[in-house]
This record gives sequence, C-alpha cells and structure tokens, in this order.
Amino acid sequence: MTHSDDTVPVPSDLSHREAVLLAGRDRSATGFGLVDEALRDPDPKIRVTALGALDRQGRLTDAAVITGLADPAPEVKIRAAQLASGVGDDVIPSLIACLDHETLVVVAALVALADRAALDAVEPVVALAASTEDPLVLEETVATLGALGDPAGLPVVLAATDGKPALRRRSVAALGGFDGDSVEAALDRLAEDRDWQVRQAVAMLRRPPFGGD
Repeated sequence: MTHSDDTVPVPSDLSHREAVLLAGRDRSATGFGLVDEALRDPDPKIRVTALGALDRQGRLTDAAVITGLADPAPEVKIRAAQLASGVGDDVIPSLIACLDHETLVVVAALVALADRAALDAVEPVVALAASTEDPLVLEETVATLGALGDPAGLPVVLAATDGKPALRRRSVAALGGFDGDSVEAALDRLAEDRDWQVRQAVAMLRRPPFGGD
C-alpha cells in the first residue's frame, strides 16, 4: 500500500538541526517560523542550517546575509558569504569587513567578492595582499584580483608570479583577467617555469578557443 506525501507521517525523533533542514522545503507559516527562530538559535550549527533553509524557502535577503556576516561564529560567517551571491550589493561592505578575520572566513569572503565582481573591494584586497602572511589568503587575493580585472590589482598579481609554485599557478589564471606587455612578458616567463603545473596552466590559458585557428 502506498501513501501520498501529505499522509506520510513526519518522524518524531528528528534532531532540531534536521527539523530546520527539512523546513527549508516547507513554505508554510510553520516552516517560516521554525527557520526564523533557528536563525537566532544559540548553537551556531543551527544558525548555519537556518541560513541555508532560508535560502531554499526563497526568503534570503540582504539583511539576513549581513546579519550572518556579522555573526560571532566563523562557520556562520562562511555560510553567509557562500550565500551572498544570491542577494543585492548591500552585502558588499559586510563582505569587505570579513577580510579581517580567520583564514577560512577571509577566503570565503574573497570568493564571494570575486563572484559579485565587487570593484569596491579592489583597494582593500590589494591592502590585504600586502599585509597577509597566510599563503591561502594570499593565493585567494590573487585569484580575486584576477577575477575583478581592475588595473590597480595587477601589481599584486605580477608579484605573485615570483612566489611559491601554488601561488605562481594561481597567478597564471589571474593574469588572464588583464592585458598588456607586462602581462605577456610574465606569461612568457611562466611558460618556462620549473614547475610543470605552472607551465601547463600557461598553455591552457593561451590555448585558442574551441573552433579557433
């Protein structure tokens, strides 16, 4: 015997987090209320889940993301940054403010700024690249400046071509966002790099488009 979805009982032993997760598919007043309450839960794991549920309900707003980016828990900041592409430009100052936090928060904010093509972030990202000693953060600043393609970011990307292999590989992709003699000269040099992955990255970047000559 089969049952319709409306008659299948909801398990009564769901954890609070599981209930919030399922509420993301519930657009009733009950589902909305459960998610809204979970956004204020003292457990950051519940707040992370609630942000995702809010998005699935189609109710994600600039204000909700901004609140998440200001959350004291790094994991909530990261989830808010991951969702920032789905809202408006009002979140950009809050993403920039996250550049002064833990490594994973900074990386998530940089990715979000690149996804949003947030040119207002060029200056603070350049400043971050100059001050950071964290290799992961530095790599992501280079990638972000390449995605933004603003000439003010080019010196950082060119400097990265003299870094460690992982940084040089990121710099190749970032150089694709710029034009000019200095860019071509850097790519020529990287095409002869001692690291085969760097050389391969240059070859991929310079490969003609499909169907081209």
